[in-house]
Amino acid sequence: MTNAETAAHLRAYVMEPHSVWSWPTDACGYDQHIRFVQHRNAHWRGGTPQEWVHFVLAYADHLDGEETQS
Repeated sequence: MTNAETAAHLRAYVMEPHSVWSWPTDACGYDQHIRFVQHRNAHWRGGTPQEWVHFVLAYADHLDGEETQS
């Protein structure tokens, strides 16, 4: 998936309930998933489920920003 496709997927993902074992980038392909995991490892310090939603949405915005820089 492109960054724009992944960002759109992440925004849709947070609108529905998911298992605790589900990753927001499960459907986005290996490369996008690994990028998200690396971002999470570098920036997520834990928090509430609502804070996680904000974190995922901020990452989607980050991906949109990368698209506009290309």
